[in-house]
Amino acid sequence: MNAHLRSLTLLAGIFLIGSDPVIGGTGPGDTGIVEILFESSAPYYEPPLAVVSAGIPVRWSNATASPHSIRHDECLKEDGQCVFQSLAVPPENSFAIAPLPPGRYSYHCELHPVMRGTLVVVESQAATEMSGPLAHSVK
Repeated sequence: MNAHLRSLTLLAGIFLIGSDPVIGGTGPGDTGIVEILFESSAPYYEPPLAVVSAGIPVRWSNATASPHSIRHDECLKEDGQCVFQSLAVPPENSFAIAPLPPGRYSYHCELHPVMRGTLVVVESQAATEMSGPLAHSVK
């Protein structure tokens, strides 16, 4: 599948989910970090779907009054490849991961299993094509 078609497929999925994603790392040489926030109510991770360029790190920040965690769903599978997993992240703290290769990474909070999110890492060109008004990164 070519990059343009992948971008359109990803955008279609975003609109079906009904939530604006964070799209970060869209510019040449962008070395920012994409931030995902813990929320006290649904959808619990804001945004619930984050799209980031390959090569850009991601940080989850906890502004709630409770501890939370981030665990890649593959960590639950005996033969899964566990890519990231945090300990409990206390209020007013954060957890960051190094850049990941392109792929779709579903994750959840071990302490509150109803909390679920998805991180989609795309090639830089695909993120640039999708950025528009949704681009957001923290420097």
